[in-house]
Formats: sequence, C-alpha cells, structure tokens
Amino acid sequence: MGKTADSRATGARPDPVRSFNRWKKKHSHKQSQKKQLRKQLKKPEWQVEREVISRLMQNYEKINVNEITRFSDFPLSKKTLKGLQEAQYRLVTEIQKQTIGLALQGKDVLGAAKTGSGKTLAFLVPVLEALYRLQWTSADGLGVLIISPTRELAYQTFEVLRKVGKNHDFSAGLIIGGKDLKHEAERINNINILVCTPGRLLQHMDETICFHATNLQMLVLDEADRILDMGFADTMNAIIENLPKKRQTLLFSATQTKSVKDLARLSLKNPEYVWVHEKAKYRSTPATLEQNYIVCELQQKISVLYSFLRSHLKKKSIVFFSSCKEVQYLYRVFCRLRPGVSLLALHGRQQQMRRMEVYNEFVRKRAAVLFATDIAARGLDFPAVNWVLQFDCPEDANTYIHRAGRTARYKEDGEALLILLPSEEKGMVQQLLQKKVPVKEINYKRINPEKLIDVQKKLESFLAQDQDLKERAQRCFVSYIRSVYLMKDKEIFDVSKLPIPDYALSLGLAVAPRIRFLQRMQKQPSKELVVSEDNKVIEPRAPSLTNDEVEEFRAYFNEKMSILQKGGKRPEGTNYRLASGISDKEEEEKEEDDKEEMVEKLRRAKGSPLESVPSSEESQKDREAPVQFLDRDDEEDDDGLETDFFKVKRHNVFGLDLKENKTLQ
Repeated sequence: MGKTADSRATGARPDPVRSFNRWKKKHSHKQSQKKQLRKQLKKPEWQVEREVISRLMQNYEKINVNEITRFSDFPLSKKTLKGLQEAQYRLVTEIQKQTIGLALQGKDVLGAAKTGSGKTLAFLVPVLEALYRLQWTSADGLGVLIISPTRELAYQTFEVLRKVGKNHDFSAGLIIGGKDLKHEAERINNINILVCTPGRLLQHMDETICFHATNLQMLVLDEADRILDMGFADTMNAIIENLPKKRQTLLFSATQTKSVKDLARLSLKNPEYVWVHEKAKYRSTPATLEQNYIVCELQQKISVLYSFLRSHLKKKSIVFFSSCKEVQYLYRVFCRLRPGVSLLALHGRQQQMRRMEVYNEFVRKRAAVLFATDIAARGLDFPAVNWVLQFDCPEDANTYIHRAGRTARYKEDGEALLILLPSEEKGMVQQLLQKKVPVKEINYKRINPEKLIDVQKKLESFLAQDQDLKERAQRCFVSYIRSVYLMKDKEIFDVSKLPIPDYALSLGLAVAPRIRFLQRMQKQPSKELVVSEDNKVIEPRAPSLTNDEVEEFRAYFNEKMSILQKGGKRPEGTNYRLASGISDKEEEEKEEDDKEEMVEKLRRAKGSPLESVPSSEESQKDREAPVQFLDRDDEEDDDGLETDFFKVKRHNVFGLDLKENKTLQ
C-alpha cells in the first residue's frame, strides 16, 4: 500500500521539462503575434523622417542666439550633426551663431565678418538642412548653387562640404575652369549641390544643352565683393537671369558696405543684415593677430626676405607678391639659395591641377613658405599659418586685411609683416589706421646687422650662368614696375620715386631692362593749361591723326586681326624678318614697339590716358569666344582677373565714337 501511495504522489507532480517546453511554445507564439501587430502598426521610414523634419521646423522659431554656443544647440538633423562632429566642428563662431538661425528660417541673408571667422560653415549648414527638409534626391536635379570668385576657394568649399555632408545622400560637384568641359557636362545633371566659379557656370549655361536650374532652392555667393571687383558683374547678371526668382539667397563677404546699391544686382529680397565686425569697434582684424610694418629701400627687400626666412625655419609662412612673374623668378632664385625651409609657389599662370597640388601640399606641411599672388589672399583657409609677409605693398587697406587674414584664423595666434618703401609709408599707414588696423613700425636700423644677409652677389652669379633665369629676372623687373605704374592711388604708388637702377642690381641684373611705357611717360611733355578771356581753364586740344597715320594704323590693325582669325599664325608674306636673320624675340620686341607706337599715336589724337586704350591682347580678350588664360606667357599679368572669365561682351576697342570710326573707314 505504501508503494502505491508513493507512486501516486510522484505521478501527481508535473514534469518540469515538459512544462517549460509548453510555456516556451505559448510564449513564442504570443511574441510572434505582438511582432506582427507592431509591424502592421509601424510607420514607414519616410513618414517617421517627415515627422522628425516637422519637429525640427517647429524649433526654428524658438532659436535664441544668446543661448547658442555649440552646433548641437541648433535644431539640426542627426546626419548634419554627425558630419560636424566627425570633422571636429563643435563650437560656433559669431558669424555662424548669427546667420544659421536666420538661414534655417528661410530668410535671405547679407553677412559680413572678419576673414577667418568661419563664413564657409555659416552657409554650408543651412544648405544641407534645406535639402534635407525637402528630402531632395538626385532625380530632383540642381537644388543649391554656391558661387566662389576663384578656383582655389571653390575647391576649398567643396572639400569642407564633402567632410560635413558625407552622411547625407545628396550628390555634390565642383565645376571650375581648367578641367574637361565635356566630362563635366555629362555629370552636371545629377548634381544636387554645385560649387562653381562664375565664368565656368555661365559657360555651361551657354553650351551645355541639358543643364538647367529650374528647381533651384538656394543661391550662395561667397566673397561677393571679390566677385564684383574681379569684373564679374555682367557675368553674375547673366547667371541670375537664368535662375528662378523664387529662391533663398545667402551672400557672404569679409568686406562690405551697408549700401545695398552695390549688391542690388545680386537680387536679395528683404535681406537680414548680419554685421559681426561692427561689435569690434577698434579693429578690422582679429585680436590675436600681431601686425607690424618695416620701411626699407626697394633694393634691400630681397635680402630682408631671405634673412627673415633664414631666421624662421620652423614656421609656416605665406609671402605675397604683386605679380606672377615676381613669384616665378623669386621662387626659382630662392630654391637655389636654399634657405633651409621647404618652398612652394602659387599663382594664376599655373595649370589647375598644379594649383590644387600646391594647395594640398602646403596644407599638409608643418613648416613651409608659400610664394603667392593675391590669388591666395581671399577666402582660402591654410591651417596653422604663423606668418604672413607682404613683400609688395597691397593695392589698398582691404587687400591688406585679406592678405593678413590668412593667419590668426579661428582665434589662433598669428603675425603679419608689411614691407613698405619710404614713398609708400605715409599713405598706406594712414589708410590702415582709417580701417582700424593697428600696425606698429619696426625700425629697420634697429635690426641686428649680423642677421641681415646680402644675396645680391649670389643672384648675379646665378644669372651669369643661366640665360633663362636672366630673362625671368628681366620680366620680373618690368612686371613690378608696371604693377606700380598701373596702381590707382598715385599718392602711395609713385613710379618716378623708385630707384630703378638699384632695383635691377638687387635682382642680379647688371643693367636695367628698357621699360617702354616709362620712357614714353618721361618724354611726354606736361600739359599746359590755357586760360580763356572768361578766366576759364581750358586744356589744349590734342593733335588729330594725319591721313598717313590713319592708313598706317588701319594696315597694322588688319594684319593683327588676320593673325588672330588664323589662330595666331602669321600670313606667309610676313615672314621676311626671320629670313633676314632677326630672331623670334627681336621680332616680338619690334612688333611690341610698333603696337605701342600706334596706341600712343591714337592716345595723342584722342587726348585720353594710356590706360584707357586697350592693347591688342586686351582686344582679343574682348572677343566673344572662350579664352584660356592659364598657359599664356606674354608681358601682361592677369593676377587681378581670375582665369575662369570665359565670355565677355564686345567693346569699342579703340575708344572712338561712331563719327570717328566712319572717318577712319
């Protein structure tokens, strides 16, 4: 009996393994049912994203500028914030704080801030957010247009865009001169964000059939004052005519006036003005920038530069020159002098790919010296630059501010040194003080003479051994004199006060090359004013052209035009000079003399200044055809005009009115 009772007791107890399996089966069934129910109730991704966007847009109106210190304080998408963090952008600058909120709200913005204040991110963040809000895809075409004045600045903007926007699905493209137009045309339709220069963009609008901007949401103009200064006003007007009127426009620059007249052509609609540097009442440059100037004679400048580089071997420096030919010659010479630091050169005559290589190489190096023209003065961000040297006096105070702005960026320390001639000191220092630029003088006499190294004898030795280098020195000499001669402010830039023979010696030249325009200026008698009976001052009339001179000028012009139309080849009948033993160079010089003589005659007949009559080279630029400036090696320097300027309208080349043209015919 006890046996059966025990067995009943054990039989009544449930099997734990079987019970667990039953519970597991039941639980997994319930879980699968819940999963299916959640799937049915779950919203699609696009709907979730749209709700996130609507929440962000509701927060745009709540932005309080005073409370913002980081990018994460703005109502931005997770993708943009992630890109900023990965690119090490966390804290906002003043221009970013003031601008991003207004741009997110869809307002047009006209922003000005000191150079190096972070204007690039101030427009790139709103650009990414604008397309994210619209859920833009490659099928929607071009959504944002970012126009920069120079290729280098466009390339730099594109690189920052790639870093910050890499988590988004938008496509971005860089359209600049110096690259294959057909290759760009094939891909331009699939680009959502286009970074470009004005000339190249207009060329695509003219020549690329399938390119259009009908869906454009935002136009960004970076360094807008520079775009206009470089002569792109007509180009910009033509571009804006092809853009939809319903769009948002952001305009940024380092130097602007409050007058909207200069910027009205850029079609801003009721813009919000952001003037960050107004708060800095006492300076137009960063407080972390130490600025000095030194006054020395023209013939001492090269030795001063070499001595400076020798005493700053572990520093990163940029040296600014006024022309390409100066950069080309002095770069080659300093490479031979071996100052003990890596040297690089950046100027407008380089091929586009070479420019990019130089830019990237200088950014990578910890200690290097970059010889550059003003092509590197605007907008380019060279990290960790310790020194900016202005070897040649800048055109005005604004150019000085932009050059000096390549250092002391983003609250870092930096130093700037301006080398002035005695004739330039008074006017330039006065301009800088008017612009609230605090510069201190370093007395040249107090510099330790042991640290000054005279390199003139070495240069003479180099030129004696190398004929090509000698020719480059001659071109450098003429180019510098011309740059001073063509400056507008004659109170600062007076070519008659330059010690020309001594300057030639300092370049290593035994004899100063002939400067035709200077010789003409010296020969030209000063105009005597005639006082009439009514006590009115009347300028004497310039003599008119004789019939022989008109015929001679017409024959010269017809010959030049025939050469241009045949792609630069001279007609068969004009090769007689070569047969008579005259070299190419002499022939070229003789042609230059003929050309300048003709222009001088025409100038005398018209009574206008020499600068108002364009040369035949300029007339070629005025023809409505694509022009490539990069590979030219003529006597004119085009540092001021950027090489992306492809199309210009025809002009009255010789400055004559219609009646005079008829008489010539």
